[in-house]
Amino acid sequence: MIIGLGMQVKVLALAPDATDVAMSLFSGIFNLGIGAGALVGNQISLHVSMSAIGYLGAIPAAIALVWSVLIFRKWPVALEERVNNG
Repeated sequence: MIIGLGMQVKVLALAPDATDVAMSLFSGIFNLGIGAGALVGNQISLHVSMSAIGYLGAIPAAIALVWSVLIFRKWPVALEERVNNG
């Protein structure tokens, strides 16, 4: 819940002139992630086992963490400058 709120604040800060479009895209992407997680979890429970869901779910979470760290290290100031300069 807290992470989602923080991401919404960042989206609104990056698109102050088009908040309705930005929030609708954010909501769509967020719901797509929920649906994809449910689909993958279903397939894992059907083909592997229920006990493997957590372990196999950690794989895309770790990939997302590494990807996020790399992105924020590559462009640490670019987003802040864009927000501050308008």
